[in-house]
Amino acid sequence: MENEKMIGVLGGGSWGTAMIKMLTENSDKILWYIRDHSQAKEIINNKKNPKYLKDLKIKTNNVFISSDINEIIIKSDIIIIAIPSPYINQNLIEHKTALKNKVIFSGSKGVIPESHLVISEHLNRHFDISYDNLGILSGPTHAEEIANDKLSYLTIGSTNKEICYLLSDKLSSSYIRTSISDDIIGIEYAAALKNIYSILVGISIGLGYGDNFISVLISHCTKEMIRFIKSIDQIKRDFSHSAYIGDLLVTTYSLHSRNRAFGKMIGEGLSVDQSISKMSMIVEGYYASKNAFEISKIKKEDFDIIDSAYKILYQGKNPAEEISLLSKKLD
Repeated sequence: MENEKMIGVLGGGSWGTAMIKMLTENSDKILWYIRDHSQAKEIINNKKNPKYLKDLKIKTNNVFISSDINEIIIKSDIIIIAIPSPYINQNLIEHKTALKNKVIFSGSKGVIPESHLVISEHLNRHFDISYDNLGILSGPTHAEEIANDKLSYLTIGSTNKEICYLLSDKLSSSYIRTSISDDIIGIEYAAALKNIYSILVGISIGLGYGDNFISVLISHCTKEMIRFIKSIDQIKRDFSHSAYIGDLLVTTYSLHSRNRAFGKMIGEGLSVDQSISKMSMIVEGYYASKNAFEISKIKKEDFDIIDSAYKILYQGKNPAEEISLLSKKLD
C-alpha cells in the first residue's frame, strides 16, 4: 500500500478531532466527515472545532472537510471511524456497497446496539468486510491530552501488517508512540469492558468509597476483564500491554473519563436517565454493559462486576446496595 492512499475520518467529536490533529502531523491531505454542516463551516473559517477540543488549532489547509458522508467514503482508501458506537450502524448502513472494498479502522470503543457485537465483528458479519481490511485504534489515549501534546501510546490492531505500518507512520509523532498488534478481538473487547468498569468505579466514588476500596475494585476489574476476554477468544496475549490494562487504568482513574463521570453522578443520587441527560457525549459503557451481560448469560459464566453494572443501569437496582453486595465478593 502506497503512502498516497487517502485517509478519511468519520466523526466531528473529541476523538475525531484528536485523530485529525494526529494525522495532519504527517499528511498533506486528510478527509474529514462532520455531520453538522454549521460545525464544519465554522472549523473551516476559524480553524477550531466549536463543540469539542475548542482550544485546539486545526491545520485546515491539510484537511478536506465535508458534511456529505458518501463523498468522504468514496474519496477515502482508508477510513477511520470516530462516530460513537451506538450511531455507527445507522450512519453507515446506507453506504454498505461503497464500504465494501475500503480498509476500515475503528477509533470508537463499544458495541453496536443493533447486533450487540463489537465494531469489527459487526462490520465483518453485517457489512461483509474481511478482517484483512479491518482494524482498531486503541489504548490509553484521552483526546484532551492528545490536544495538548501530552505523551500518549496508541495501539494499531489488524491482521494486515502493511496497513498497520502505514498508519503507524501517519500517526506517530513526538507525543504519540505507536505499537502494532494482530489481536483485534481482544483489544476491542478490552476497550468495551473498561468503560463498564469505569462506570462502576465512578458509582463507588460518588457513593463516598475511598482509594483503598477503589484500588481493590480496579484490581478485580482487571482479573474479570482478562477472564471475560479469554471466554471469547483463548489466544495467548500479554494483558499487561497498554491496550489492555493501560486503557483500563486510564479510564477508571482519569477525570477525563466520561464513563467515570457518568457513574459518579449515579453514585451521588441521580437516576440513570438524569445522568445520561447531563452528559454532552455518548456513554459507551452504558451500552456495553448490556452486551457483556448478555454474553455472560449465553456462556453461563458469572462476572460479578458486569452483573452489578447491568443491575444498576438496566434493572433499576439501588447503587449503594449493589456496591455493598459487590464489596463482599472482593478480597
